[in-house]
Amino acid sequence: MFFTWLKSFNSRPEKDGNFYFQIKAVLKLEPKNIRFYELALIHSSSSIEVKGKKLNNERLEFLGDAILGAAITDYIYRKFPLKEEGELTNLRSKLVSRRHLNELGLVMGLDALLKYTPSRGTRAKSIYGDAFEALIGAIYLDLGYEKCCHFIEKRILSKIDLKGLDERYTSHKSAVLEWGQKARQPIRFAVISSEGESHNPLYHVGCFKQQELIGKGSGASKKKAEEEAAKNAFKVLNLSYAET
Repeated sequence: MFFTWLKSFNSRPEKDGNFYFQIKAVLKLEPKNIRFYELALIHSSSSIEVKGKKLNNERLEFLGDAILGAAITDYIYRKFPLKEEGELTNLRSKLVSRRHLNELGLVMGLDALLKYTPSRGTRAKSIYGDAFEALIGAIYLDLGYEKCCHFIEKRILSKIDLKGLDERYTSHKSAVLEWGQKARQPIRFAVISSEGESHNPLYHVGCFKQQELIGKGSGASKKKAEEEAAKNAFKVLNLSYAET
């Protein structure tokens, strides 16, 4: 049914109409089956119903997520031969985070191409990042794994300042606070105690989820102590940058 719909979804020739040229300009590649890309840019809020089933980009997003993860893993493994497993894992998590993928989708101009019904839910979610993943799935189905990986590496990864990205998303405090907002779990930081002279203090700070202490940290400034406490809370909450 899926491929039947792809053939009948639109009667225009594949190389006719604005959408073909728009997607070609955005991706800088030559689509073979434009229907995959059309489907990739239909959000679930604007699903098309065919024979009682709703068609949207969620399945392509699922596929694209896996392809993107594999391509990124291969790329950073080759690019950083001296990084340890933990460092590679953190970098990959930042590259595939909801925040970063949403930014990529917006930079590519997917906000002008994505079909969705505006609502509070669609405003709150990373719909452009989801559409970006769906497009990766579309490229994979249309052009194959090798060309899809080449697109990810040359058009996306090679243009990202990986050092800047690493520094940008290393604030554990920001990540924990953002998680608290999304999970509706109030997060607060408070000084538990301090010691030392005024010119050489040492602060002990706690990170609290509601009234529960989930992380402790110490530092020569409250800011450093809060970041250390957030780093420990980050581990306790079992978070990854893919969730922030």
